[in-house]
Amino acid sequence: MWNYTFVLPSTMVLTILLIYYFARPRLPIRMNRTFLGVLVTDILTVLADFSSSMMDEHYQMFSIPLLTAANMAFFVMFLLRIYYFHLFALDEMGIFNRLSKPLSTVLRSVVTVCIVITLSSVFNRAVFWIDDTGYHSGKLYNLLYFCFFFYIFASIGLILHRRKQLQKRELAGLLGYQMILLIGNVARILLPHYLIMNTFSLLAIVVIYLSFENPDLYLSDRRNAFNVKALRDILNEYCGKRKFRILGVVLCNYNDERAIYGGPQMDQGIGMICHHIATTYKDCLVFYIRGGRFVILGNANMNCLVMRRELIGRFTGPWKADGADLYLTPAFVQTTPEDCSAGQEKIVNALTVALDAAGKSVVIQEPDDELPSIREVDREMEIKINLERALETDRLEIFLQPLYDSREKRTVAAEALCRLRDEQGRIIPPGAFIPVAEQNGYINVLGEQVFRKACLFVKEHDMEELGISWLNVNLSPIQCMRSDLSRRFEDILAENHVDSRYIHLEITEQSMVDFSSSIKQIMKLKDAGFKFALDDYGSGYSNLTRVKEYPFINIKLDMSVVWDYYHERDFLIPYLVEAFHQMNFSITAEGIETLDMAEVMSSIGCDFLQGYYFSKPLPEEEFVRYCRKEKAAAAKNGMTGTTERIRENS
Repeated sequence: MWNYTFVLPSTMVLTILLIYYFARPRLPIRMNRTFLGVLVTDILTVLADFSSSMMDEHYQMFSIPLLTAANMAFFVMFLLRIYYFHLFALDEMGIFNRLSKPLSTVLRSVVTVCIVITLSSVFNRAVFWIDDTGYHSGKLYNLLYFCFFFYIFASIGLILHRRKQLQKRELAGLLGYQMILLIGNVARILLPHYLIMNTFSLLAIVVIYLSFENPDLYLSDRRNAFNVKALRDILNEYCGKRKFRILGVVLCNYNDERAIYGGPQMDQGIGMICHHIATTYKDCLVFYIRGGRFVILGNANMNCLVMRRELIGRFTGPWKADGADLYLTPAFVQTTPEDCSAGQEKIVNALTVALDAAGKSVVIQEPDDELPSIREVDREMEIKINLERALETDRLEIFLQPLYDSREKRTVAAEALCRLRDEQGRIIPPGAFIPVAEQNGYINVLGEQVFRKACLFVKEHDMEELGISWLNVNLSPIQCMRSDLSRRFEDILAENHVDSRYIHLEITEQSMVDFSSSIKQIMKLKDAGFKFALDDYGSGYSNLTRVKEYPFINIKLDMSVVWDYYHERDFLIPYLVEAFHQMNFSITAEGIETLDMAEVMSSIGCDFLQGYYFSKPLPEEEFVRYCRKEKAAAAKNGMTGTTERIRENS
């Protein structure tokens, strides 16, 4: 009655896949558990189909209850099999728990209703019935096909709806196995006497395995650890749903060590490290994300401190690879409980950045050192994103901080300071985003935008009416390396019809370290009419000989120098100020916060004063109001007014 040609090969292949599933390392994620459900239900369906068909052919040899049970088992497994195929599609797309409640209820209810109706056949002969003449199909037998088609088309609909979020490989795999199942079900309808549907189910499972379930997709080439794709997938499932801890391990100066020991030996060493971590911490998952970076993921109770001590102890000895002793130094980062709520993308990116930074650190970590949290690095990533958006949309701002002339007793200039806001409009401190700009290559664009905005301010305001003679604009060491810096700045001046005398450029002592590169660009800028100030003098490589070689007109004493002198007077700073005056440099004292500080620094000859005592950095319009208010106060009180009167009126 039935053709069993395809049953034995299908069963053998399914059994091999099942054995292989348990033989290889598997990531404990929902998708893998669902795939196991697909394998088990398919094997049981094949066996139930074969058994019930054989029994139906020889129904005289079996009792009616036994025949009924055998057929009931097949129909129930048939329904569960297609439901598990559907669940796998949801899990692979990561939407099982993100469907709307009504849709989720419908998808769960259809299979439940179909199973209940099938089980009710014992009483009402709805799907099938058995009597003395054997097996008979019931009036609702086609309900099986309805259920099958429902879940196939529901899966295809959701896949197409999510197609833009899927990779081409994922889209092809998901649609491919759905089409195979669809063809198989049609073949079952057209060829009811061939047990051919099981073969199509097997083909669908093979497509799933090759597209999504091959262990090699998740294993690193070290084999004792999972790869970064596996880390992303498991975090995608864990984040916001369960507590976990991560301990990141990185080999310090990995590239240098690889060059010293050689690639083959380092690869062996990494394999040994993966094996050691995996066998020592069996309750944890181990990932190797290349570049000498390892990730250990455990539950919320994982004791990172004890693990660090143990690992540091192991690293004190060598790792033996092909007769070579590898002496390697680890550094660590770890998550905090709050990191569990962050998305996988943020955690993986922050973890990678944190490990790279720890691996380059010149300070060797001790077992009990407090580790950097990846949440700190996550903040850096947020700053980077805000900076990128601001640079792309020209949303950087400049704030202006007054420069006060200690002799004329008034504001005569200002320093243009870059300001960045986050998405909520809050100011991000320059000390946070300037290093990010330098590390990520944005500093040239940032510096140019600040220069352009300073030129726009000069263009749009009557500088004489404000009583402002120039604006100071900071020039980073990296900008000083650009061979076209002078041309770019001259073009911006020309675009805005601004004379270079209104813009003074501040460079730090750090810019003077690479003298040969920076001096060429600075001399070109000097020839273009720019004047220069040396910023933060006393905070770095103070070299009077080198200072003389640059075309400075002003030296700005770093606030640390000013504060040290104010709290503990000595002869050095007054002599230094006098020496600079004899070299035709004017002097600016930074960090002035009290009237007494202003008077002390004025008394030793500082020409200009800058600090919160006079004003904090102000947005452009506030700075304009400040200047007009100060000018009005000066006119009212007379230009011989004291510093205190200016302070009160501002």
